[in-house]
Amino acid sequence: MVVMKVKTDSLNLRRSPEITQGNIITALMLAQEVEVIQGNPTDRFWEVKTVVDGSTLQGFASAAFLRQPVSAAKEALISAAVKEWLRFDRGNKLEYEDPHYKYVGEYWSKIDLNLDGRDRDQPWSAAFISFVTRAAGYHDFKFAPAHSTYVYDAVDKRKANVTTAPFWGFEVKEHKPQLGDLVCRTRDGVHITSMASLPRGGFKSHCDIVVEVRDSEVRTLGGNVNQSVSITSYPLDNNGFLREVDGVYGVLRNNLSTIF
Repeated sequence: MVVMKVKTDSLNLRRSPEITQGNIITALMLAQEVEVIQGNPTDRFWEVKTVVDGSTLQGFASAAFLRQPVSAAKEALISAAVKEWLRFDRGNKLEYEDPHYKYVGEYWSKIDLNLDGRDRDQPWSAAFISFVTRAAGYHDFKFAPAHSTYVYDAVDKRKANVTTAPFWGFEVKEHKPQLGDLVCRTRDGVHITSMASLPRGGFKSHCDIVVEVRDSEVRTLGGNVNQSVSITSYPLDNNGFLREVDGVYGVLRNNLSTIF
């Protein structure tokens, strides 16, 4: 049995291996798992089987939008982020709307803060990262209301060679971002250009989870992005490293192959 994952926002599952009107069974979401029944490397469409809302479906999907799974721990993090993305209707629902402000409240509650999406002056992106890492079983993660807390930890754990740490901090040109990594950038006018230049004592930042790697960009999921859980694209250079744009200052490499 060959298991693959959907690597794009929405992939059509078709009744036959062709693009014709009325041929679509359903749309498969990002990170959806499928079993390949039949498919050659040169085929445009592969016959697959998957489970959607408890029902087993079989049909044909474009092979170009399927990928090999990564480690169980990385897939757990991606799936946890995608689950929240779907709760926010793929970025179309806003933080202060009912019931979505309650979901933001769930993120805050996991770090023992009594806030929700109606607290509009409280950025909740780090609470989101803390929520999904906890949901994925990353017990050694530094859950916190500020990104700087776990960024410091990732940098320090790399320096100390703590191999069980969930993340290590890397400079933009040291590590090519991969699935399950975190891309980190500054916000609110903070000027940071590298991991080496991080100011101690806390700083304003934002990090997103890499959920798709393309030839020229990575696509990420994060909270409090356009007042929702949304996808952001970050351009790559010709060597596969992040371009130093939009305040990007580093990458947190996901070290986990299993859940500790």
